[in-house]
Amino acid sequence: MSFQDQLLLWNHASLKVLDVRHATLHPGDSLHAYRLPASVFLLTTRGVAQVLLDGIAYAADKSLVCHAGKGALLDIVEVVETLEYYMVFYKAVLTMPCRRELLRMYQTSNPFLAQYAFAPPCPLPLFSKIEQMQRQWQQSGALEKFHVKALFHHFVYDLLQQSQTLGSGATQPQLIIQAIRYLEERYAEPITLNSLTAALDCNARQLQRLFKARLNIGPMEYLLQVRLKQAKALLKHTNITLAQIAEAVGYMDSYYFSRIFKKYTGVSPRQYKEQARDREHRRQTPLHKSRSSIVPGSAQLYSVTASDDNSSHYQAGEVIHPYTSSKAAMTNSLTSMLPLLLGAHSLTTSAGAYSAGEISPADSVTVQPTVSSDEAGNAGITGSTAAASMRRIIKHQKGEFALEQKPEKIVVLDYQYIDQLLKLGDQPIGSVIPTIESSSFPDYLTGKLTDIKVLGTKEEPDLEAIVQAAPDLIICTAFQEHLFEKLVEIAPTLMFDRNEDWRTTLLTFGNIVGKEQIAQNVLDRYQKRIDALKAALTDKLGGQTVALIRPRDQMIRLQTAKHRTAKILYGDLGMSPPQMVMDSTKTSFTISLEAMSALNADHLIVLQDDSNTELVEEYQQTAIWKNVPAVQANQVYTVDTTLWVGYYGPFAINQIVDEIAEAML
Repeated sequence: MSFQDQLLLWNHASLKVLDVRHATLHPGDSLHAYRLPASVFLLTTRGVAQVLLDGIAYAADKSLVCHAGKGALLDIVEVVETLEYYMVFYKAVLTMPCRRELLRMYQTSNPFLAQYAFAPPCPLPLFSKIEQMQRQWQQSGALEKFHVKALFHHFVYDLLQQSQTLGSGATQPQLIIQAIRYLEERYAEPITLNSLTAALDCNARQLQRLFKARLNIGPMEYLLQVRLKQAKALLKHTNITLAQIAEAVGYMDSYYFSRIFKKYTGVSPRQYKEQARDREHRRQTPLHKSRSSIVPGSAQLYSVTASDDNSSHYQAGEVIHPYTSSKAAMTNSLTSMLPLLLGAHSLTTSAGAYSAGEISPADSVTVQPTVSSDEAGNAGITGSTAAASMRRIIKHQKGEFALEQKPEKIVVLDYQYIDQLLKLGDQPIGSVIPTIESSSFPDYLTGKLTDIKVLGTKEEPDLEAIVQAAPDLIICTAFQEHLFEKLVEIAPTLMFDRNEDWRTTLLTFGNIVGKEQIAQNVLDRYQKRIDALKAALTDKLGGQTVALIRPRDQMIRLQTAKHRTAKILYGDLGMSPPQMVMDSTKTSFTISLEAMSALNADHLIVLQDDSNTELVEEYQQTAIWKNVPAVQANQVYTVDTTLWVGYYGPFAINQIVDEIAEAML
């Protein structure tokens, strides 16, 4: 980013000072792996030491100024002479509205997250201002805090001026290095994907993409490998108990740790320890006769204990991931794991059941249970729907699956499927949760759920938790396609299209659990309700247009008539979309705030959640928003994003219809 581009963003940003600190380190002292809670300027005023930002070292000799963003790791080491330094933590927000090119620069080369360091040619003005800031910050008055803000602007001006003179370059933080170091240093802590992204101030999907591109695994899988590597070292070189080892690598339950260890290494921790001891004994006594001198012992199933190098390493900024597994090894792993996990579970597959065309639907017998007209939960089912003779063929995105009996322990890796199964009276035993939710499951379902296990997020399922749940059927979507073979090792797995019409999915789920008629009854009731509401809305709106929008990423996402939730508005209920969205071939596209007048919708439905509340509030304060016709007519309705977009099942759809009726009739 050019210096002029930096200035444009600094000029357009709203700056807030969060804290001003003064500290001293004496020879022999150090600051290790301090994760920055916000963007920071660090200025040393005297002393000699090494300052590291995400592992990149800078020599501090009396005067050094550094900058880094939230989530970066700061180390101060090799303190030769007493080091005195100041830190100013701040937050910078791009004010809205702004030009599109500014927004693009902010998203691609954010100067408030950039990392750099240099020795200022004129340190005294910087010393003076930062010392004043620290002194004023100690005061409690509002006027003093305002003075700090003014001084901070002057400090940044002086710093940028000197930086321009030197031509100092800035680099964007290496997020994956920050994440790897975080996981390798804190593997013993209870880390989740959400806690990791919060610590690094990043987006979960962004972090997953970086890990997939660099290591071909997700961050939580990397954490698992780090933990296994540490566990192996403790097993080899110490005599502490298994419970102590489990706790040392982040597992409170030693039995669960043993299962995970065996799943990924092929042997139990005890066996691994014995093998390591035998190898060491043979190394020290090379003339010792092998116990398998001529006749080979029994073949091990998927064992990687012959080498302790089968794990991920991070060294000097480079990431190496030698972990590989052959198809034969995966098959052996499946063979050894299924008896443990499934026991005498009732799901079976024919050979090649996942390949389309190898099982003919003509070979199956569809069992139609006798039901009353009530919905699931109140349904009077005659006979056992889990009867032994329930063979049927389920088509999914990986082929066809031969279902012999009703599954009793279903795990779903898309939270919308909780809704589908609950409507049929069959709660899953475990599910992933949405990343944008602050709680596990939505309010509209929590009263209906009992003892359901959280299995990570849709983007990053927790394989360990899935193993522990011991399901007899896993239902996933293309979001987890990269994990499909691993999921099949745990239990039979079906993959569906998460954007498929919820009605089609409900009928498929009805087939899986043997409640086809209940599923059809749900759909019949919905259609009758929609027909009545559609007629009422047609009379009330008289052709007025309705737009579904979602402010995010400093823009506004407009959902088109092809979006699965917008189809309820424009398809099921027959509402009129604005002209701007009628001809689109995409499910959504983005527009600027300035384009809201051109949208010209009579009614606005605004999707809002924790991730965009601040942006919505910012937009609402602008003159552009206040002049939108729907706003002036008081025809703007705020709804929950997670319900309207994330949960795509009969309970959610009916609640959406309730909200539409309440708002517009």
